[in-house]
Amino acid sequence: MPGPTERTALYRLYDTDDRLLYLGITSEPKVRMKAHATDKPWWGDVETREVEWFDTRDEAAAAEIEAIRHEQPVHNHAHNTAAMLALLPAATEEPLRPQFEPVTSDGRSAAQRMAADIRALTMSGNIQAGSRLPTTSDLCARYKISNVTVQRGLRILKAEGFAVGRNGSAVYSTSPAPQHLAEPEHHVLTEVSAGQATPPRRVADALAVTDGQEVEHRQTVVQVDGRPLRLEATYWRGESTKAAPVEQVDQITVRPPTSAELLALQLPEEVPVMSVFRQLLDHDGRALEVQVLIEPGNLCQRQYRTPADPR
Repeated sequence: MPGPTERTALYRLYDTDDRLLYLGITSEPKVRMKAHATDKPWWGDVETREVEWFDTRDEAAAAEIEAIRHEQPVHNHAHNTAAMLALLPAATEEPLRPQFEPVTSDGRSAAQRMAADIRALTMSGNIQAGSRLPTTSDLCARYKISNVTVQRGLRILKAEGFAVGRNGSAVYSTSPAPQHLAEPEHHVLTEVSAGQATPPRRVADALAVTDGQEVEHRQTVVQVDGRPLRLEATYWRGESTKAAPVEQVDQITVRPPTSAELLALQLPEEVPVMSVFRQLLDHDGRALEVQVLIEPGNLCQRQYRTPADPR
């Protein structure tokens, strides 16, 4: 493993139109180029290379982050928020390319639309937890719907944890978050499986292992206050446990849950999941470990800070 004081190169790869395809750092450019030639599908587009040397790896790493943010290489995703939307490969050939029709109306039921409004107001803080929701008659008048439809909408909110009813009283806004959600010491991890496993294709590509090659695998369910909070699947090559990661890269997708995820996380039908594809990288940008995290959409929250562009 290269040390932080080792002389390190920042390299840039361009295509025939001088478009910046990729940049990275390494102490051994020739070795790194050979690795790219075997594992990067865009390698055939590389026409020219530039190599800039720094006295230390820390200096090269700082220059790499700055260059990615300002030069926007096509195939770098770490530190490059503009490229995140390109992580999902596009279908370019007919008839595989989907044809999207303009959305001109909300096709959801009236109960779902009412629940969506109240949910958004609650999550934004405009309706505070503990406050009384409008009466049934008020909701009927506001949304021009029947008493039965209002009750359906409230049942959706109650199932998701955004509302609670009190016998003989009203319906109140609440939060689906467990009491000790933000306190890791209250999180209970239960191991579902562990050992050797063939990883999914995306994980195999990240770990640079061949098709069918097994890696170390561990699957865990995280609970807090008796509620499922997260499904964790971790993959790593055995030898990679000896190295310490220097960077974490998260790729986040929001989608409907699979049946297995819905049951494991005890999700109401309306709740999507957030899928986090997390890579722990070494100094040369190679994945030492990959984690796939699945979290309920009504509980998960992420906060990121990035330097503002001075331009």
